[in-house]
Amino acid sequence: MGRQFSGLILAAAVAASASAADQGLPAGRSMHRLPLHDPLVDHVNYLLFVPPAYAQGSATDWPLILFLHGSEQRGDDPSLLDDMALLAFAEEEKDFPFVAVVPQCPRNTHWTPRIVMKVLDSVESMLRIDRDRVYLTGFSMGGYGTWQTAAAFPGTFAAIAPVCGMSDLPDAPRLTGIPIWAFHGAQDVNVPVTESRRMIDTLRKSGADARLTVYPDLAHDCWTMTYRDSRLYLWFLDHSLSEGSRIAASSLSSDALLDR
Repeated sequence: MGRQFSGLILAAAVAASASAADQGLPAGRSMHRLPLHDPLVDHVNYLLFVPPAYAQGSATDWPLILFLHGSEQRGDDPSLLDDMALLAFAEEEKDFPFVAVVPQCPRNTHWTPRIVMKVLDSVESMLRIDRDRVYLTGFSMGGYGTWQTAAAFPGTFAAIAPVCGMSDLPDAPRLTGIPIWAFHGAQDVNVPVTESRRMIDTLRKSGADARLTVYPDLAHDCWTMTYRDSRLYLWFLDHSLSEGSRIAASSLSSDALLDR
């Protein structure tokens, strides 16, 4: 399947005056520690991926993907964030058209939406980010964190993609205005596929733009395949909080993956 993003970088980036400070971070990966005044933790680590074209381009604002990992990457060791399929794909695709942010959930906790948002706010203050094109995704514990964070901060994310996460039915009414593409393995025994089916069915009944892909032969690790498929990223780019900056990507249909 096609994996090229040529031409989409300029189409996705909206010309701007770069009002936020740009600290000239190097292209590729960099690790960061964000001090916090929070009752839960005093800091949070995060990994930042800046595409090579970010530094080479003009003063444009870039789409951003906020990525929430699973339970095994929790702690205070940023090296646990190294082996992420999304980051591997971003580095392989030289024209990957997103800044990517991977926070590290503190040990003995689950994703807390307010902490996730503090990381996002910090990155938006450092880099040229198009706030109409911020996307949220995560797998397993991060899939549930995706549901929770999007519900806690409606109007922040242009689209979300929860992967093999627990459902969050009480928050479903707060998600009906957000385009959603969920993913799950049919053979998952850690988090049964019924969790995603229930969530998507509930959202669809409320009129939400919600879709679900079920991989019939995959178990809990369906995220490797999901994050190495360009169709997810093209789908992200077809959504914006501002209709004026939408990309006409109807020819890049992902319907072939849908579980209807």
